[in-house]
Amino acid sequence: MTEIIFEKKIAEEVMVERAVKVLDAGGILVLPTDTIPGIGCRADNHEAVLKLFDLKDRPATLPVPVIVADSDAVKLYTCKPPPLFDKLAARYWPGALTIVLESNGTIDSLVGGGSATLGFRVPDHRLVRSIVRGLKVPLALTSANPHNVRPSALHDRLLTWWKNEVDMIILGRSTAPLPPSTVIDLTSTPPGILREGIVVDEELRKLLT
Repeated sequence: MTEIIFEKKIAEEVMVERAVKVLDAGGILVLPTDTIPGIGCRADNHEAVLKLFDLKDRPATLPVPVIVADSDAVKLYTCKPPPLFDKLAARYWPGALTIVLESNGTIDSLVGGGSATLGFRVPDHRLVRSIVRGLKVPLALTSANPHNVRPSALHDRLLTWWKNEVDMIILGRSTAPLPPSTVIDLTSTPPGILREGIVVDEELRKLLT
């Protein structure tokens, strides 16, 4: 049975405690973010990540973003990030920017779609960051829609897709979703924009040149 929580009706510390308990047990969680509602699990739980891909019918070659609470945590899971990483993190995190970096192999390559890279993000959403801090490991978190289905933040859509499929659903505002995060690849020379999302401004383009 899926536990359903309305974000504004329960104290944040209670939601975090319940979410961490679900995730620590290998469960799958749907929750609001600063962009598109997300579905995810502990990034270090191989079986949970496999289940996440299966539930979404997501191709194994498509990476899942790695959600951390702050930029310092990124350095635990990557080879030495380039100096541009610190500039981007200082300017755009917390926020809707995903930064692709070379993995150091600590996180299962399945999360990265089988590649040697991972996409990291610090969301501008306190609940998500609090859950990650409570877990003490990153979340593997992707958009909460079945593969090739248009994302939605509407409660009825999220419940239709995931009720009795996942272990917990935290419902935020029932609205049209914002655009996804912008994805920047710092493993290429020169760095490039893999996906244009919310964060695409002249300053970002200058930093990448």
